[in-house]
Amino acid sequence: MKKRQPKPASNLPPSSEQRLIAYALAAGAASLGALALATTAQAEVVYTPTYVSLPKQAFAEGAGYPLDLNGDGTPDFKLVNSTFGHGGAALVHPANRVNRVFGTGTLASAFEPGASIGPAGPLAHRAPDEAATIMAGRSVSSGGLNSRGPWRDAHNLYLGLKFFIHGEAHFGWARLSYHTGTMSLTGYAYETVANKPITAGAESGDDALANPPADLNAPFHAPASLGHLAQGAAALTAWRREPSQTS
Repeated sequence: MKKRQPKPASNLPPSSEQRLIAYALAAGAASLGALALATTAQAEVVYTPTYVSLPKQAFAEGAGYPLDLNGDGTPDFKLVNSTFGHGGAALVHPANRVNRVFGTGTLASAFEPGASIGPAGPLAHRAPDEAATIMAGRSVSSGGLNSRGPWRDAHNLYLGLKFFIHGEAHFGWARLSYHTGTMSLTGYAYETVANKPITAGAESGDDALANPPADLNAPFHAPASLGHLAQGAAALTAWRREPSQTS
């Protein structure tokens, strides 16, 4: 019985071989592209964990904490734990004329974790003199402490922020606590995709919420001071007119 000989491998025409090679290269490039897109989607939110205790300072001195959301070396907002006479206020001051704070009127909103911060707003009003936006205020009168504002006795709530990178709007949040003159910043984040909403507390593109510190007794870094915030006088006058609540 004759032994069957293996058939010789057939050679593809040069044109077909070139098409197969091109197809393989295209498939590989598509796979790498999909992987790159997936990586980008997971890294859309830039979260910065921190702990800063803002000391009480006279508003006239203008000292405040420079909040640089995207880390480009230019502050986007200033956080101020002001004190004056028999009271004080927690204030947020946009660092330029286009950045905005989420809120109503001259008051900054205090968002719960999971809230959406994006183009729908609402945004606090900006006065002609670029006054600071009020988070909360306190005053002592008739032997009692009167407090007011959305951030009164707030613990690990979120400040909604709108700022611009190369002329495009971006949204971010800052996690803060405020109680009877004690003010602390415990993290902040921003969305790298222009005009895309960010979830309050999200620390990545999949909306996973950041874990706030359990208490306010963690070590902190002393905040840097900036120039005068003289424009904020109008804002302080506005919060004094708000209804007060005695605590």
